[in-house]
Amino acid sequence: MDTAPNLKEALRVLGSYTAGRYDVWMLAGNSRASYRAHLMSVLKGIRVPQSKAGVHALRAALYEAANIEGDCFADKDDKFIQFANQLAEPPIDVNLPTTTAPSTASGE
Repeated sequence: MDTAPNLKEALRVLGSYTAGRYDVWMLAGNSRASYRAHLMSVLKGIRVPQSKAGVHALRAALYEAANIEGDCFADKDDKFIQFANQLAEPPIDVNLPTTTAPSTASGE
């Protein structure tokens, strides 16, 4: 399947932002605008401002890159999530701890 060159990386980022669910609607709302802008920038390969990275624009860009077609939005959403689960690598964990827990002393 021929896909956009940045689609795999965009799916990896989307997976990390959505805990592996690949549901674009999880990025809706003002508090997630920076996530959408980052994801759109990764997908397009250029910096995309938050004002141009609404959830509908992001969905359209992802669906176009993945060649998802159809008339019904729910069907396209389902097809995209299925596509992403098949193509994507395991998502990166953006909440990894920076330190390790101290080990306990043994022998007491």
